[in-house]
Amino acid sequence: MPDSSRGAGNLPSELTSFVGRRRELAETRRLLASARLVTLTGAGGVGKTRLALRAAADLRRAFPDGVWFVPLAELRDPGLLAHTIAATLGLTDEAGSQVSGLADYLEDKRVLLVLDNCEHVLQACAVLIAKLLSATSSVRVLATSRQLLRADGEQVLVVPPLPVPTDGEPAVEAVTLFAERAAAVVPGFTVDASNRDTVVRICRRLDGIPLALELAAVRLRVLSLDQLLQRLDDRFRLLTDGSRTAPDRQQTLEAAIAWSFDLCSRAEQAVWAAVSVFAGGFDLEAAEAVCAGVGIGQGEVLDLVAGMVDKSILVRRNGTFGRTAWYGMLETVREYGQLKLVRSGREDAVRARQVAYIVRLAARYREESFGPQQLEWIERLRRDQPNIRVALEYCLLDPARAGDAALIAGPLWDFWFAGGFVAEGYRWLKSAVTLDPERGTHRRGLALQAAAFTGIQLRDAEQVRVMLAELHDLAEELDDDELRAGWALCAGSADFYGGDLVGGRALLEEALERYRRIGNARHVTNTLLVLAAALFFLADPAGERVAEEALALCDEHQAAWVKTYALWAVALQSWRNGDYRRSAALLRESLTLQRTDRSQVAFALSGLAWCATAAGRHERAAGLFGAARAVWRLSGSKTYVTRPHVAFDEACRAQSEQVLGAEVFQRAYAATLDLDLDEAVAFALAEKPAAPGAQVKRRAELPGGLTRREREIAHLVAEGLSNKQIATRLVIAQRTAETHVENILTKLGFTSRAQIAAWLTEQRAAAEDGT
Repeated sequence: MPDSSRGAGNLPSELTSFVGRRRELAETRRLLASARLVTLTGAGGVGKTRLALRAAADLRRAFPDGVWFVPLAELRDPGLLAHTIAATLGLTDEAGSQVSGLADYLEDKRVLLVLDNCEHVLQACAVLIAKLLSATSSVRVLATSRQLLRADGEQVLVVPPLPVPTDGEPAVEAVTLFAERAAAVVPGFTVDASNRDTVVRICRRLDGIPLALELAAVRLRVLSLDQLLQRLDDRFRLLTDGSRTAPDRQQTLEAAIAWSFDLCSRAEQAVWAAVSVFAGGFDLEAAEAVCAGVGIGQGEVLDLVAGMVDKSILVRRNGTFGRTAWYGMLETVREYGQLKLVRSGREDAVRARQVAYIVRLAARYREESFGPQQLEWIERLRRDQPNIRVALEYCLLDPARAGDAALIAGPLWDFWFAGGFVAEGYRWLKSAVTLDPERGTHRRGLALQAAAFTGIQLRDAEQVRVMLAELHDLAEELDDDELRAGWALCAGSADFYGGDLVGGRALLEEALERYRRIGNARHVTNTLLVLAAALFFLADPAGERVAEEALALCDEHQAAWVKTYALWAVALQSWRNGDYRRSAALLRESLTLQRTDRSQVAFALSGLAWCATAAGRHERAAGLFGAARAVWRLSGSKTYVTRPHVAFDEACRAQSEQVLGAEVFQRAYAATLDLDLDEAVAFALAEKPAAPGAQVKRRAELPGGLTRREREIAHLVAEGLSNKQIATRLVIAQRTAETHVENILTKLGFTSRAQIAAWLTEQRAAAEDGT
């Protein structure tokens, strides 16, 4: 046996620069300080080997008997695992090729073994490592594997792709890696203002996967950046020019992903292909729905999904909807699954099942969302929005499937508002009713109603007129009272927003009577809300009773999103009665409930501006008018240009401008005109006018059962800090910061960070003078 004086081991030299990974390196070192087996796991090409080598190099001094790198990618016979390790250590006799011989040799040594690419000899690795560690006291193992070893004492670090910058962020690790590799093939290449956006888009398209970025950079020998970006639609054909000295699986992107695919069972491969139709991730119920299209039974899906999580094909994402876990795939991994699905000949069967699942989801939303889970439903559909889009696109490719598009887009008519997708929803609805070949159906009538109501908010008067005419005729042809009520609601809303308050009121009252008769509580409430607004602009005191009834129905059904509109409606009546303090308090309450519906937020901001004007706080009013205009732009809705609203808004603005003078008013108005949604809401809820991003002053005590640390983190969330920024500010791990934020959300019963910020400002608003 060789002498232990060989010392340093056999780590290969790094031939290219090592970029980023500061957090992962620190976490690897921390885990190895307390555990004897650490596994770095993650998708193919994500950089597990480079991370392991760098971490091992950093730890050389802690292992005086050597840090030994054992590459296993080319090992095909699991029975030769011990021999391979022994050969790496320089053991040449027969005893060293047995686990017992290895244990004897390593018994008194401080050694770090780096076992690279264990996934294809998983069982052999798990067994050997367990025996080796139990027979020695100072040996540690750092393994890389696309699948967990599941050996006793294993600590796992999931290696993510390199971070990719979001809009406005400085260059981060993915961009840095791409730039350095590009400079190696195109001397003088740098990322600057002229090409940064293109580089960032390339990095996003490639998910920040280091292998993909390196292969893409090589293509700059013959392509420009713009050409490279355009050709990434066929990334597996494009990225095929890796280093000749790299292992086969790292010479092309397809080979890297194929290696993972080949490690899966046939059933797992079928699931991979099936779930690739989901663009934004999926839950178990969705996976069960589509996997039937590739012959996988519902009862098999859970175990197969669990196996794919273990193999780093699927990732369970942070955050869930209710009690439902959510799974995602890197886009590169998903596209590989789509290639396999197309080649299998089962794509249409799988996509048909996906459409059927989304149709069921839309029907459930219609039946269940006017109730206690309303905000949860909205968040669920926002999370599923990419999959809803995929399903609608598929339906609208063939007019024969357009009826399914109507069954999806129609029941979601109010989600398009609640989720902040008004203009998008209208496009889907118009396409569905245009292409649907079946004209005389109740389904079509509901889609026409949804399209007309949405089009009214977008001021598409001519299209709305055509759709309402067809809806009226269809309701009579089918003798359908629900469609008659829908026509009256839409026609009344169109008249009201167009300035015919009296005609609009009559039609809205007709709609209300019909909806009451058929017992549709959701649309009774919706009609009451539009009618209350019409009565407000008519200065009719009956509006107070109508608005209060809408609010009572929302409370009865615990419908939190619609309640924001009901609070606005009651606030308007309080304003009309001169109770500006109550009006402002109701509007602030509406802003604390949700902010995905930007139209509602803009309505509330306008209302607060009216309150400030009436209370004589004219500079504050000017800022609120600017904030409202900013959010109206974000919403896509054009309700703010409807005649009743414009007339009232302009009268209040003119009053404040007259008091302040045009120059002062315009300066305060312009100061908030470019706020984003969260900044506008924070401005509206602030005790005093504040610049965007101004630090929130702490209160000594907060309700909600938060600990001292949670209260501190809640304030940082209110400042707009990300989990990463919070961790840096408090000198804690990012994972710890994430846990604290999740605990805060749970204790307060919230679903978003924005609600934390709004809740904090609402606590202070209780001491405000009513505006």
